[in-house]
Amino acid sequence: MSDASTLRAHKPVPNRAPPTPVVRFACSVLPPVILGIALLGLYAWVRAGLPDHRLFLMPSGAGLWERAFSRPDVLAELGQRALVTLSIAAAGLACSIPMGILLGMIMFRLVTMERAIFPYLVALQSIPILAIIPLIQAALGFGFLPKVLIVAMFTFFSIPTTLLLGLKSLDRGVIDLFRLASASWWITLWKAGFPSAAPALFAGLRISAGLAVIGAIVSELFFLAGAGGLGQMLINAKIDFKYEEMYAALIASSVLSISVYLFFQFVGNRLFSEWHGRV
Repeated sequence: MSDASTLRAHKPVPNRAPPTPVVRFACSVLPPVILGIALLGLYAWVRAGLPDHRLFLMPSGAGLWERAFSRPDVLAELGQRALVTLSIAAAGLACSIPMGILLGMIMFRLVTMERAIFPYLVALQSIPILAIIPLIQAALGFGFLPKVLIVAMFTFFSIPTTLLLGLKSLDRGVIDLFRLASASWWITLWKAGFPSAAPALFAGLRISAGLAVIGAIVSELFFLAGAGGLGQMLINAKIDFKYEEMYAALIASSVLSISVYLFFQFVGNRLFSEWHGRV
């Protein structure tokens, strides 16, 4: 190889310029928008294949607009019921998040407790909600509390399991360094364990956030007493054959679930992006 070709082969490669905010925004927004357009096209294709007497099962975009989203009374009901569903989801998360974090810490501290608790965590996750509805009704009645309990059951599992996974991924050398400095277990957990486990924990929180809205809607399907949310609106619209309003409630519940998910993603990025990158 000649000297000139050797110099070209070892020529320093300049770093690629970071993407501009416009490019980053486009990369974040365009993929879900394109996928959404594809799903809408699939919906229109399936609807076009239905016989005329069953078209009411899949309303058109114009029908959704005329009979749901353009009507102020439907929009007001959607907003009011979304707030009720959000309050149930937030109350369930307010119970499951601290309890899940506490349980993850206990299982990380005591291996015996991890071995004892983990099978019951899996069992709790696999229990069909429908099977225990009578028990919950007998214990808590038909008000707000049973709905919160169902949301907590939906959202609990992912929090201790992801936190435990993150804590166990802590570099062994870091733990030895804290031990050499005679740091207590609490100091090691606070200054090394939690920062290291933060990405895994927030992944679990995002999963729980999405499940919280689903859990709130499912709880409203079983407990129709009290202030009704989007789940009750779904049932009422289905019984009255107002399928446009039912689809509007479905869309509102999806938007609510995505919003709660993005909230936890935003909090995670604000807290830990400097240490771990965007979570």
